[in-house]
Amino acid sequence: MGVKEGSKPRDDVLQGELDDAIFAASFGKLIRNDGPAIYRDSNLFFKNTHPTVALSKLCRDVFGRLSSTTEAGAILRLSTGFGGGKTHALMTLWHLAKVMGDPTKGTDLLPSAGRPSSVRICGIDAEGAGYPVFARHGELEAKSLAAELAFQLGGPSALNALGPTNSAAASPDEATVESWLPNEPTLILIDELVLHMEKLTEQEIGNLIGFLRTLMTAIATRKQVVLVISDPKDQPANAQGAARLAHLARMLEQQTGRQATVIEPIGNETAQVIIRRLFDYVDPAFAHKTSADHHALYQRVAVDHPTLVPEEARSLKYSERLRACYPLHPRLIKTAEERLRVLPDYNLSRGTLRLFARMVRGVWDDPARNPEIITAGEIDWSSPLIQDDLLERLGREKFRAAVAADVEGHAGELDGGVWGQHRRVASALLLESLPMESSSGLDHVDLTLAVLRPEDGGDEPAHALDRLAGACWHLYPMSGSANAWQFRYEPNILKQIEERMGQVPRADSLDRLKTEIQKSFQGAFAKLLAWPPNAKAVPERAEIQLALCETEELASSIVSYTDDTPGAETMRTYRNAIVAVAPDANGLEKAIQRIQRLMAAEAIEAEQTNSEGGKLAREQLKKQIPELRKATRLEAARAFNRLVLADGSALTIDERFIAPPDTPPMQLPSGQDAVRAFVEDRKLIYGDTDSLYPDRFLELVFNGAVPLADEPEARTAASLHRRFLSAQGLRLVPNATIVRSSILRAVTDGRLVVRQEDGTAFDAKGAVYTSNGKRLRDKDRKLTTLPMDETTRVAEAGCSTAQGWLKETDGQETAPPPDSLPLPPPPPKGAGPTSTTDPETAAGYADKRSLITLRIVCVTAADAQRALGAASPLGATDITVEADLTGEMKDGGKLAFSVTETRVAAAIKPLTMAQTLGNSLAPGSSIRVTLALGFGKDGKADLGALLRSVFMQLPENATIEARFAPLSV
Repeated sequence: MGVKEGSKPRDDVLQGELDDAIFAASFGKLIRNDGPAIYRDSNLFFKNTHPTVALSKLCRDVFGRLSSTTEAGAILRLSTGFGGGKTHALMTLWHLAKVMGDPTKGTDLLPSAGRPSSVRICGIDAEGAGYPVFARHGELEAKSLAAELAFQLGGPSALNALGPTNSAAASPDEATVESWLPNEPTLILIDELVLHMEKLTEQEIGNLIGFLRTLMTAIATRKQVVLVISDPKDQPANAQGAARLAHLARMLEQQTGRQATVIEPIGNETAQVIIRRLFDYVDPAFAHKTSADHHALYQRVAVDHPTLVPEEARSLKYSERLRACYPLHPRLIKTAEERLRVLPDYNLSRGTLRLFARMVRGVWDDPARNPEIITAGEIDWSSPLIQDDLLERLGREKFRAAVAADVEGHAGELDGGVWGQHRRVASALLLESLPMESSSGLDHVDLTLAVLRPEDGGDEPAHALDRLAGACWHLYPMSGSANAWQFRYEPNILKQIEERMGQVPRADSLDRLKTEIQKSFQGAFAKLLAWPPNAKAVPERAEIQLALCETEELASSIVSYTDDTPGAETMRTYRNAIVAVAPDANGLEKAIQRIQRLMAAEAIEAEQTNSEGGKLAREQLKKQIPELRKATRLEAARAFNRLVLADGSALTIDERFIAPPDTPPMQLPSGQDAVRAFVEDRKLIYGDTDSLYPDRFLELVFNGAVPLADEPEARTAASLHRRFLSAQGLRLVPNATIVRSSILRAVTDGRLVVRQEDGTAFDAKGAVYTSNGKRLRDKDRKLTTLPMDETTRVAEAGCSTAQGWLKETDGQETAPPPDSLPLPPPPPKGAGPTSTTDPETAAGYADKRSLITLRIVCVTAADAQRALGAASPLGATDITVEADLTGEMKDGGKLAFSVTETRVAAAIKPLTMAQTLGNSLAPGSSIRVTLALGFGKDGKADLGALLRSVFMQLPENATIEARFAPLSV
């Protein structure tokens, strides 16, 4: 004897099509006397409502307060997530208020004694309200929640009396609100107020919140008045504007928090609610017997197969849970509550009711099935209604192939055409796999609990799963467990691949792995040096390098030495401009095995003929090989996770950097992106806004740089860059920005003086420059940038060299000593290197001088693109981009983006990226995009005419800075 003798489903479950409306309770339809009779008819409604402890207490609290002539009014907030019973609770209060005159109704929820004789009821469906007109009553319009409440409590006169305050942008005063409240028990129910707030402007939201405070204050000073507001704790993860709705919900919670009592109507009685809704009758004797039978089953199996039954299932508490959930198994209810609820389109209440209703009807419609209790193994996946509910409705329609091929096909064949163990296992496993997460599936333990029957020996489900794994086309092992499986969309040929992968030579798979990894580590962050055999193969460079190495030992040698020949080792100079990546030994072996699987699958695909079997294999491989490639690349990326630095440290790159959660499904993980994100997160590399403290810069960098031969107290900017790359105790140096920023900071702090190629010297007080033979100071001229080259000189402030650079003169020449040689004639005035920001002056210089560099500064990336096109005739030998974008984004959030000295043709496409990001910024944001055009060390002559043409085509807001070589004489 089974569930068909121990329970009786309700007629609407067994008969007719189960319309969505039957499971979608709507408070708005109820107050309009619309919707299914099961919600409109109070007798049917109370019959189908389980009196949970929390719901019964809510009813007693509300109507107890309404009947009391001594207690003040109350404000309650129903705070639940989706499927938590708030709508049903509001409907319960509505029906009870409507039948107050009949003491025989609703007694399961509210005792007859102590009820008020009648209750004035006011119900507002805020979700269904309009905007700017909240609700219409004939020719009258209520334009706000306050106006609608005025109409329902005071009629047309109260609404008309509002006058100009009948508006979402206004709010009545406290006296007006108090005048609405009648001198009789009054219950005000407001549903989904947050969803209405989402339609309002910020000012209107503030007015509504202010009205609620006024209303709650009025209620708190009156007797026999109760306000109940529904407040969902969360919205579905895919709801449009979820962040805004969450913000509004918090606002409502903050305003009602001090005065409102929070209620959760269902509590922990979900199973009883479901059973009351689906079953007309449940025999307690059958419930007790089934509970006892399963308790004995789990105790017995635990003796014979200790690892197959969880300890929880063997407890008396679980036995009581079995009794309370009968005729549904607790494991099935847990699946609906904890596993399926993560699906974006799965509604916990109506989705669960609909699923269980379909299952119950399927069991009762099949004469061959009468289980002792209904488990996930009883889902009839061949039913079009089940497929519509659990596949089409939830966006999992691709699982139809698994239903046809595996649940109905392979499992049915293994069962000999009857509904046997394999069919039950496959059915339960497919239900658990729907969320499509890494943990979505079942192992032997969970599966035993999900489908085991008292007549089974104990290990039948586990053996059935093992057999299914060898036969099914869509079954995959779950990572981390040898006995855990899940269904996926893609067909598999695991058995063939496993047999074939042993034939793939390890050397071939290692070569393939290195090819995949080398592709992954291409990028703009660092110059890639793939598979160097020794340290001598990696030259010294002033740009950051990334060596991809076969072993961690080799990686350590390469970052430490330029020559690692035993007995002739030479230490690497630019230690702060190199990192190396090597594989973890265990990860490497896993990656090789992944490669072997992929190569085996590709070999099988190449061998397929045009036979029916070959066609089927190709169809499976068509989906399987991309998944294998993805898994191979990911495993390869995970294997090469050891980052080696020149200071001797070796770090493991975290998984979150190797495979970020938002990585597109088939995108190859970028090794360089992972390295960059990791070193930035660990503060191992300098950022664009970093600079050294002047004391530290002088100690570690300036003092260690090579002095100039003609000015021993000075260093070139280029030598400081080189020293920065070699000094111990510093981070990785991605480019010269950190060096430049440190110099500029030290100048501002009065610690350094910079002399440019044209003789202009900068200190903390401004600049000293030459004009008409005089050395003059300009206090307003500040050093904002400097080229990191051999012509720019730097000295400590206060030294004799710096003092000489900064010496001011009146232009009088000093006569040479009598015994000195004649001085060479001075160069013509203004003949030295020069620069200008004036386009007309720059064009004039270009007629006589060679142009060395031209910087074009634009206020948008689109302008920079236009400027780039205009400047193309100049024939620059080098073009780089600098971009800085900061500000608020149009859709919320803040943006900070910066690139420097990036080639215009770099892989990241800096101008395109800057334009895309610039389009996302709100007005008032800061955008600066600079094109830096270089013309070689000696520059390019005779560009005057071209420059004039270029300047005429530049965008209106663009500015320029041109640097020219000395005048030829």
